Amino acid sequence: MNNDLLLDVTHLVSRKFFNIAGFPKVIGALDGTFVRIISPGGEDAERFRCRKSYFALNVQTIIDADLVIRNVVARWPGSAHDSTVFNNSAACLSLKTNELYRDFHLLGDTGYACEKYLLTPFGNPRTLAEVRYNKSHRVPAIIVACCVLHNLCIRLDDPEPPADPQIEALVQQLELENDDVTPSFEISSRCPAGFAKRNVIVTNFFSG
Repeated sequence: MNNDLLLDVTHLVSRKFFNIAGFPKVIGALDGTFVRIISPGGEDAERFRCRKSYFALNVQTIIDADLVIRNVVARWPGSAHDSTVFNNSAACLSLKTNELYRDFHLLGDTGYACEKYLLTPFGNPRTLAEVRYNKSHRVPAIIVACCVLHNLCIRLDDPEPPADPQIEALVQQLELENDDVTPSFEISSRCPAGFAKRNVIVTNFFSG
């Protein structure tokens, strides 16, 4: 894909996210989820035991506004932190080094550091604008949960979704199962520009 086409696609994806949640310049929702495995055995087996006490891989996914999985990393043991998986991924390197992405960002939870290319919610929102920002930021997590449902329906060959109340209940359950424990603090950013960019977005899009 040439640079012009890549930029066009990036703008299209960000417009779709904006239409959903009113959040600008988003090109993906990032999250990690535990995928159960049997014990691999050997001396390193415990590295695969996740914080929920079962053996797993910590699988990173980046999903767009159409529920399309754009990136998957499935090689890290369950004990690996989401931020470790992301910081060592090709997606992270591309966002940091490709000039085409300089104005865009992913959205991730507070398990990640707030960077220019990865914006996180406020751990303790203090203003109405910050609350609005967090509410809008939460929408991609719903998208991730919906993507899980979508792929589950495909696997079950189920063309008809359940009634709306059932969808709501399933989404809430998936969020509880897949979310990391949200700390009351934020991981320190290696780049203060991440916090600065977040503050600009709060002022320009959520203060009115």
